[in-house]
Amino acid sequence: MPNRLFFIRRLIDGAAALLLLNAQPAMAGPYAPYAVTPGETAVGTMLDAATHAPGGDRAAMLASIDALPAAAARADALGQLSPRSYSLLPRLSIQSMDAADREIRSWLAERRSIAIDAPADVPASGDRTITMMLSGGIKRASYKARVDRPEAESDSRSLRFAVDVKPVPGLIVGATLGIDGIDARLDPARRPRISQFNSQIGSYASYSDGRFYVDATAAYTLSEYKLRRQIGWAGFTGRLVAPVDGDGWAASGEAGAMLRAGPVRIQPFAGLHHRYADVSGFVENGGPAALEVAAFRTRSLRGALGARISANATQGGWTLRPSVEAQWQRELRSRPDSRIEARFATRDLPIFTLRPTRLARDAGLVNAGISATWNNRTTFRLGYAGEFGSDRHVHAAALTVGRRF
Repeated sequence: MPNRLFFIRRLIDGAAALLLLNAQPAMAGPYAPYAVTPGETAVGTMLDAATHAPGGDRAAMLASIDALPAAAARADALGQLSPRSYSLLPRLSIQSMDAADREIRSWLAERRSIAIDAPADVPASGDRTITMMLSGGIKRASYKARVDRPEAESDSRSLRFAVDVKPVPGLIVGATLGIDGIDARLDPARRPRISQFNSQIGSYASYSDGRFYVDATAAYTLSEYKLRRQIGWAGFTGRLVAPVDGDGWAASGEAGAMLRAGPVRIQPFAGLHHRYADVSGFVENGGPAALEVAAFRTRSLRGALGARISANATQGGWTLRPSVEAQWQRELRSRPDSRIEARFATRDLPIFTLRPTRLARDAGLVNAGISATWNNRTTFRLGYAGEFGSDRHVHAAALTVGRRF
């Protein structure tokens, strides 16, 4: 009898152990073989590093990846788990800095033309006078998809104010304030758009002796983002949100000559543009795919060569001045964008690294505009600026009003 009871007890214990083993979640994957891009491989390697089977919502998420019928779909799911849609955030800040800088430098070029064309009896140089400028602009940009960098689109509206003085003949010294609101869709395959608000403060200076000129600008930008990231595939969907901010600095220098041929003005020039923008570290909220993303940045140094051509026509007290500008810019840094490090917000898996494809190094820029100046004091200007690279197009328009007191 005791032997029989012992046998029954061993049988019950064995059955219980078997049931307990079957109740444990199975280790899924491996996921790295699903990957196609380096970013997808990094996510897959991170998931494969798990030392215990996942549970709850993450187990359901990973099971849905395993259940996808096509290899391409599984690879894309891994890519969606990465922060690839955030890779262009610093570039949006730099895009705003570029627009502000071009508006200021276009305004300085307009001021030089007014000074050259003014009659001898009009103090157009405005020594020891104050000039104010107000500008409103709109901008639309599109970026083509590259490896580990989805296609992106953005729209923005801006308002800028500047005031300057001429303490001595030929020298302009001024300050500027601006705001820029951006709505961007960082992955057209997903619906949510992120919003970005930029506040900018800067200074500028220009010196001209009538034959040559030098312009310099510098600015600081504070960026505030409201991030939204939508991910989804058959069997799983998630919406992730995070507030974050960032800083940016811009400095530009330009030097050129001022040539005159009758009513035509030609200004060949060369320039150097430094841009820095970062995004602070942040943690997403919204489900098992939420990420903790470390701070990342873009540091750009571009050289530029170009020329401006303008002409004028006078009617009564008005002077009309159409102008056009073309320039070529080249990125001088071999890798301006930093890597992006991230991990799941639960912090139970290793950190993985994303290295998005850099933007094309070369771009052509075109500016065109027409201004109307009344009595060499009040100026209205409507301008267009375009940037064209092999992987991006940016179009901007601005209306500027200036007054010398």
